[in-house]
Amino acid sequence: MALAGDLDPTPERLVLQPPNLPAGETCQSIAASPDKALAAGTLPTSLNCRPDNMAFRNYVSELGFAIAPTANYPARTTGIGGIALTIEAAYTKVNSDGQSIGDDRSTTSYWRKGTQGSKDTGSNQFSRENTSPNSLLSVYTLKARKGLPFGFELVGALGTISGSSLWVVGADARWSLLEGFRSGALGVLPDFSVGGGVRTLTGTSKFHLTAVGFDVKASKPIPIADSATLTPHVGYQRLFIFGDSTITDFTPNTDALRECGYAGPDPRTGVPSCRNKLASGADNNVDFNNFATFDKVRVHRHRMMFGATYKYEILYVGGQFLIDATPPDSENYGLQSTRQWTLSLEGGVFF
Repeated sequence: MALAGDLDPTPERLVLQPPNLPAGETCQSIAASPDKALAAGTLPTSLNCRPDNMAFRNYVSELGFAIAPTANYPARTTGIGGIALTIEAAYTKVNSDGQSIGDDRSTTSYWRKGTQGSKDTGSNQFSRENTSPNSLLSVYTLKARKGLPFGFELVGALGTISGSSLWVVGADARWSLLEGFRSGALGVLPDFSVGGGVRTLTGTSKFHLTAVGFDVKASKPIPIADSATLTPHVGYQRLFIFGDSTITDFTPNTDALRECGYAGPDPRTGVPSCRNKLASGADNNVDFNNFATFDKVRVHRHRMMFGATYKYEILYVGGQFLIDATPPDSENYGLQSTRQWTLSLEGGVFF
């Protein structure tokens, strides 16, 4: 079992409290002691925890931006039979202090609530929020690029998010339309390519996250020595982020089966039958109502890319800067307006 890291996701903390709670109570405390609601003249089943969909939406959008394909390469491929093996370090700005606005107009610090945080050195227990989430998310990736005939290239990628037990896997494919021209009218034109890539997050069972990018790039190699070439490149990427939560227990410290004294399903209705009763005589099945899923996240973003690579014999290094071309909230309801960026550095060998 993987050790939890500070940045491991905790979507169960992204909760909207119900209205009309008894003074000093939360939906979590009512789940543990539902008779407190009865004593206040309220049905405990009306005080269930609700998913904070806006907080989840912002968190998934920013995490998806960080794991998305960087397309950190010039328009020219490795060529027929060519192979490049590289390591990429990508550093992405996230809104570590960003706050979402929920349906009830409450605000949530979605990176503080949505990530694990560190353990208390005295109790060895995790706190209720990450008190100091890092504003830079670091993703380290191994890549293998393989050139194919007719200007095509395939890329495989395996990465990890620093400070977490999360992994990122994916692949890219692209086509260099003008590759191979060295002289004549076409020889003076820059290389031009179109491509796409996909990255999927693994290492958590709490939600599924996939980022898909489609890009166009232009580059022009500049020979600067006998065996050295500098290649600046620019590009545009259309990014699609898909986030789907699994069933989330919003009261993880309360065991619904134990509180109920579960005796099996009612043969007539199929609802849980409980040995433990509330003060009203009803079954204590309150906590079963604190399981839910977040709304699906579907986010569209535009990114601009500016970079350069340097190749000397078989050695290869490169860097690229990606940034939102438009504010994230321009076509995505409820997102923070702050633009994200990624600095990507890559190095390896080129055969």
